[in-house]
Amino acid sequence: ERRTVTEAKARESIGYTGEGSTVSGTAGSSSASAVPATVLASAPTIDNSDPTIHLSLDEWIGWKPIIDANQGLTTQPGSIFDRLGLKVNLHIINDADSSSNALIKGDLNAAGYTINRTAFLSGKFKAAGLDVVIPVFTNYSDGGDGIIATTQYNTIESLVDAKVGVPKFSEAQTLVVWFVNKSDLPDAQKRKIIDNLVLLDDAEQTGQAFFSGSLDAAATWQPYLSNAENSTNSHILFSTASSNKLIMDGILFRSDFAEAHPDVISAFIDGIFQASGLYETEFGYLRSVMPMYAVATDEEILTNCADAGLMGYSENLAALEDDCPGIYSDMCSIWESLGESTNRELGATLFDASYVRALSTNYSSLPEQKTFTITAEQKEAAVDAAALLTKTATINFVPDTAKFLDAGEADAALAGFVEMAKTLDGTIIQIEGNINAKNNTEAGMKLSEERAKTVRNYFVASGVDPNRIIVIGNGNTKMLTEPDSADAELNRRTDVFFKTLEAYTRGEGQPSPFQ
Repeated sequence: ERRTVTEAKARESIGYTGEGSTVSGTAGSSSASAVPATVLASAPTIDNSDPTIHLSLDEWIGWKPIIDANQGLTTQPGSIFDRLGLKVNLHIINDADSSSNALIKGDLNAAGYTINRTAFLSGKFKAAGLDVVIPVFTNYSDGGDGIIATTQYNTIESLVDAKVGVPKFSEAQTLVVWFVNKSDLPDAQKRKIIDNLVLLDDAEQTGQAFFSGSLDAAATWQPYLSNAENSTNSHILFSTASSNKLIMDGILFRSDFAEAHPDVISAFIDGIFQASGLYETEFGYLRSVMPMYAVATDEEILTNCADAGLMGYSENLAALEDDCPGIYSDMCSIWESLGESTNRELGATLFDASYVRALSTNYSSLPEQKTFTITAEQKEAAVDAAALLTKTATINFVPDTAKFLDAGEADAALAGFVEMAKTLDGTIIQIEGNINAKNNTEAGMKLSEERAKTVRNYFVASGVDPNRIIVIGNGNTKMLTEPDSADAELNRRTDVFFKTLEAYTRGEGQPSPFQ
């Protein structure tokens, strides 16, 4: 189970003696109160002369490289961290309110959080006067989180009148709100979905409510996604297999500690990267540190490992320097739409790649090339599959051509689409061109296709993999109004559909085409 969030009772900040420890919250969960009950007035000045890292982690498989590098709660002789001259004390804390309080107080100098959770806590850190920095990410959710629905709900837009359940204040909840905010739904319908979310205590309760028939859709995580995929009357509407960026797990440090010990931070990151080779081969250290895995078999742990994709040197550079500020801003918008206070300004300084870049002589900056392969048959099936999300732009072309009339105007209209395509980096993008014409002609069909290709070329030039894109020219077959009406410009539009892999490519035993 992953990051269940409960809306209650902050625990007292806990003190540490320098030894690693296990603090039990709900096993396999990460809790945070809606409005943290314990808010320290200000972060005290602490003595940073000791370079020991005191780090809290919840029970999530993606932290495994840290545990493997440490070989336990405390740094063991001969471990990767020991060979790098580090001393790391791990504390398993499944309650984000407790860990954030300990971070503010100075009992911890680091904690493992998602960007989603960091945005949630940012207002609390600001109120306490605590500066924080994220210098590294260990992993991203790779199919471990998602949205499931009964078969009649196939798009985000279809959820307007649905009963949608979420574990309250969880990463899974942010998935629903992110898609709703990014949709072309009218503001009133967006607000209706968000206001009508059914808030449940945890993923187990959410999954049980869905499979008992009490919910039409649910934001949840494994094993409920697999259960929905294997059911005849439900399906996966979205999973993080279709986006490596919406839920990323990083290590957040107190800025004063990071600034006092930059070499320690870089060595810590180096150790994480070195331990990645143990991810699918060494299981004993995980069992000794995280109670929820104490009796798990190797096969069960491996199954969990598949839900998190590790992030190395090049992936971290891309995330820290390019992706994360935008994701953080989106998450702040989500929490604000749910009535929480955030610190948007933190996004300008939160992500610092300098500690990773200090390792440039050890690692290649060239990212591992991911190829997106899909057969002609699968593409044909994709054309008729329901789109998870539909976006529409009105783009002006030079009459009777496929050239943008105003390149700046086109850029303003399409830039947001490209950013969404990069975030939903495992989806198929179907671009459809439409024209305003009285008659359906071959020339009109060709022109609409060429205009869709122009938009595709814009996506490709902006860094989107061309293998992900399907281009269709509709001519005048999908006009929304009469060609000579006052709002005929609605017919001269480009529709962009984001379609998930689950919708049409994943058969039994068939791997994702995104490798």
